[in-house]
Amino acid sequence: MKISLQTATLVTVALLGLSACKKNDEKPLTMPGAPMPMDATHGVTPGAGMGMPKAAKKETQVVVPEGLKGKWKSIRVAVVDKASKKETLHVVPVGKDFLLPGTGLTLRADNLLPDFSMGDGVISSKSEKLENPAAQVRITEGGEERFKGWMFSKFPETHSFDHPKFALKLVEFIP
Repeated sequence: MKISLQTATLVTVALLGLSACKKNDEKPLTMPGAPMPMDATHGVTPGAGMGMPKAAKKETQVVVPEGLKGKWKSIRVAVVDKASKKETLHVVPVGKDFLLPGTGLTLRADNLLPDFSMGDGVISSKSEKLENPAAQVRITEGGEERFKGWMFSKFPETHSFDHPKFALKLVEFIP
């Protein structure tokens, strides 16, 4: 009986040890609507090819609060020549195309948000204070769109426009 009890104990310990070494196949937790990591989907859009329609991409909506519309007429932008490190400032009117001299780039500022915030598919401003100033811009070169996104004055490197010769920075909003 003593040998049987020792054998049973050894077998139990061995089984516990093997089950602890088993590969963890649990999938990571994700929030509803959040993109799944590449390894979880194996490069396949969830639902695609499984008799389910592809999930529609939710369009982000920009909402400029009524009290902020038209409050600022222009933005000041710094253009930095990467080779010479020379910086020039330009005033760009909101809602109009502006050719940045000597660059071949045209900049258009569409929306200005003094306190940029983003959530639930909506981009807006949390307040009228210049806490996180951001300008929604479009940049074209030779008639082709090169950038469409946001420029942030306090975080100029965040989602910034990438160009081999020039860097652009949002300096300020001008009333």
